[in-house]
Amino acid sequence: MRLTLEEVLKATGGHLASPGPSSLTISGVSTDTRTLRPGDLFVPLRGPRTDGHNFIRDAFANGAAASLVTHAVQGLPSGGVTIHVRDLLQALAGLAAHYRSTLGVRVVGVTGSVGKTTTTAMCAAVLATQYRVARTKDEWNAEIGVPLTLLGLDRAHQVAIVEMAMRGLGQISELVAIARPEIGVLTNIAESHLELLGSIDNVARAKGELIEGLPASGTAVLNADDPRVIALAARSKARVVTYGIDAAADVRGTSVEFTTSGMRFTITSPDARISATLPVFGLHNVRNALAAASVGMAMGVKMDALRDALAHHHPPKMRLQPVEASGILIINDAYNASPTSMQAAFEVLSEVSRGRRRVAVLGEMKELGPSSGMMHFDVGAAVADFADILVTVGGGDAVEIANGAAGAMASERVHTVPSTMRAIDLLRELLRPGDVVLVKGSRAMEMERVVAGIVEAMRPGPEAHQG
Repeated sequence: MRLTLEEVLKATGGHLASPGPSSLTISGVSTDTRTLRPGDLFVPLRGPRTDGHNFIRDAFANGAAASLVTHAVQGLPSGGVTIHVRDLLQALAGLAAHYRSTLGVRVVGVTGSVGKTTTTAMCAAVLATQYRVARTKDEWNAEIGVPLTLLGLDRAHQVAIVEMAMRGLGQISELVAIARPEIGVLTNIAESHLELLGSIDNVARAKGELIEGLPASGTAVLNADDPRVIALAARSKARVVTYGIDAAADVRGTSVEFTTSGMRFTITSPDARISATLPVFGLHNVRNALAAASVGMAMGVKMDALRDALAHHHPPKMRLQPVEASGILIINDAYNASPTSMQAAFEVLSEVSRGRRRVAVLGEMKELGPSSGMMHFDVGAAVADFADILVTVGGGDAVEIANGAAGAMASERVHTVPSTMRAIDLLRELLRPGDVVLVKGSRAMEMERVVAGIVEAMRPGPEAHQG
């Protein structure tokens, strides 16, 4: 990257709060002083615990060329160039849009209620067989993920895979305007974000903004197994490519099997048919792989390379991640949860257990709106068909999961605890070698603590031999 001070001022809508040399150039953008490189522009975002303005002095000490600010900051070094902007996120977006306009990179946008990050990773793996690829980091959220992905590109990158999450109507449209994708992938439409959007129809409208924003020369890649997704084909100016397992589709997964190490299936398209494997569990992950295959085919990736990329894919952390602990298999799916992803995880638990005792440790699902209680109850009713023991974690609607399961599971098989620490204490007593344990809940529940607690509790040590 090489942006002049004039370009930064124009793109961010800012003005100099402290003087700077007209020859000043920006070679990168950083929101974290720990990883900032000399020549970077520092963007002092406000986090849940602190304000980035408190670290501007550190940024200059580490070699920042300049820093954005929204208010005056005392004690900065002499010569430190600061640019005043009204809103840091808007300034970051404006800068990313400008930089994007200077690049010849091809952008693939990925959205959906669940499966975005995994599909993004699979798309990157497939396209990396033929192109130099960058993608959104797993931990970046919607507001900063798209801008920082684009601002992290260099002129050698040929493709950027950009995950497009949202928290309201119009947000994906804004991200599309910044990134200008030529291919858009929509994985599914489910109950996530109902608290913010009010109805699943609004979720569909919000996710459909990616499809509407594609150019006529582009490609919309749609999940044919989801009726709400396929209905959005009518809103696309771009060519539509469908994928799926159950429905007729352009790119279809057939002969799907669970194996001891993942999934085996056949990919069929109008032009090719190949056998494929995936080292991760779940029919939904087969669909994610089909989406990535569809993108690869649209961009001319050879079928042998596509097959090899999927075979060597490794799932992002905390997404149906297998963890072994002294004879216990933990399925760590702690990254997030919705009713749809819960059901998918239950099916994986059933398929993977193969006669072993099945334990489901489920935390609350957030952002489900007024129907949250009923949705949790329905999840409880569903898990009763898949688990031998149920542990619900948290207060509020998590208890409704237990209530939903109570009609089909004996009372001694259903446990409710208020916290992850209490869950660990209970599981220490309940678990035994050979068990398969699913751990899942919304991000706010931090269910990965339960996974770590089980691993620690099962680790051999002096305490394991005490009477």
